Amino acid sequence: MNYEESIAFIHGKAGKGVKVGLENMRRLMRRLGDPQKQLRCIHVAGTNGKGSTCALIDSVLRQTGAKVGLYTSPYLMRYNERMRIDGQPIADDVLARLTTRIAEQVMQMEETGEGFPTVFEIGTALMFTWFAEQNVDWAVIEVGLGGRLDPTNILEPTVCAITRIGLDHTRVLGDTVEKIAAEKGGIIKDGVPVVLQSQGESVREVIRRICEEKHAPLLDCADFPPQNVQLLERGAAFTAALPHLRAREYEISLCGAHQVDNAMTALGVLSALLDGHCLPASAIQKGLEQAQWPGRLEWLGNVLIDGAHNPQGAQTVCDYVQHFLKDRRIVLLTGMMADKDVRSYADRIAPLADEIHCVAPEHIPRAMPANELAALYRERTEKPVFEWEETEQALSAAQKSAGEQGVVLICGSLYLAGEIRRLLIAE
Repeated sequence: MNYEESIAFIHGKAGKGVKVGLENMRRLMRRLGDPQKQLRCIHVAGTNGKGSTCALIDSVLRQTGAKVGLYTSPYLMRYNERMRIDGQPIADDVLARLTTRIAEQVMQMEETGEGFPTVFEIGTALMFTWFAEQNVDWAVIEVGLGGRLDPTNILEPTVCAITRIGLDHTRVLGDTVEKIAAEKGGIIKDGVPVVLQSQGESVREVIRRICEEKHAPLLDCADFPPQNVQLLERGAAFTAALPHLRAREYEISLCGAHQVDNAMTALGVLSALLDGHCLPASAIQKGLEQAQWPGRLEWLGNVLIDGAHNPQGAQTVCDYVQHFLKDRRIVLLTGMMADKDVRSYADRIAPLADEIHCVAPEHIPRAMPANELAALYRERTEKPVFEWEETEQALSAAQKSAGEQGVVLICGSLYLAGEIRRLLIAE
């Protein structure tokens, strides 16, 4: 298969695979020689912040000279972005070569009734195979959905981390944060250190209990709060001290108070690694400062892009805008998936905007129609609300309305964030 055929094969499995716990994944990986067993992994689960946390860890480890694989989802602009080594996405020809090999095994499984791998299982197999082939020193791996039954959960990590937990994917993971925490905590393995981001007591209790059952050492970031936190429009500065990491000043280029929590979680993981590895303090400081994570409170000119799509993520956007942009004209351009908690999201976001433009992310069947989304916003604000059929039209109108002094705020969906980034980067 060439690249286009490989991508078509992967995406063609969307909605057609049959997930049966972790059995598909285990069987497929056995057929491929279990490459995941060759990897030293850091495994990160959570509702919000896990991608940013992975990016921060990846950036620090690369500063040490290590060869680092990074696996995240979803992608913003191109499928290849989901898996990177030393910051570079998998090349088209390599993806095609490895997908051809994996596809042969998938088709044999389907023909024999051994299993019907899903699109995410195939992507995860591709990542494991590539990282092992390239002999990475570390693999930083983000959980896709949940944790306990996520395809990535066949690995044996060196450290696990769990970021902020909130209500999302409730139909699959449960309708309380405690139930969701139990699913996320399913990545915890016997005796493997766990780093928990600072969060509510009920979630902490769930994770503590699992750690006790698994005899897994727990580093709870709530016990090591950052000091001297300074939030900046384009980043933050703070002082932190954790086990194996004496008090130092750190800076990050990621925007928002929540990114300080993500940086503390990354530092917690690095602290756990320092128990058996040497990580220079200068590498940690430089790695945190240089880490980038597109589509999360990312500035492109006067356009601010954020892909958060749940109420917790909406509150993060609100906090940032109210702190730094309260005197600026805010023109909101939003689109969301219909299966998200759109109403709660809109409740938080609507008061920020002087004008609202709604669009459905293109070519996404789950997207809420623009007219339905606009109707929800009209129920929540008296400010002008517009609806558009095409993202490019919506962006042009929003930019014109904002002018040079205003801000175009893009939020509600990573799919929309990716579309906007493509349009702006192409300019």
